[in-house]
Amino acid sequence: MTPADVRNHLAALALANEFEVEELRSAPVELKLRQLWALMSSASLFEDPVQREREVQAIRERWARLYER
Repeated sequence: MTPADVRNHLAALALANEFEVEELRSAPVELKLRQLWALMSSASLFEDPVQREREVQAIRERWARLYER
């Protein structure tokens, strides 16, 4: 990629971000609450939080060992 390509790509990302922010600001509260409810009610679809915490802890321990070496 050329520097011009990178600048164009970053400008497009900034424009998309501005669009998303404006869309979120203009969304009605009722829609936001429904989206939040859908997200919260789907929590049971994800893995067990206790198991996930064990995995996160194991990963942190591995990184700590790598960092020590």
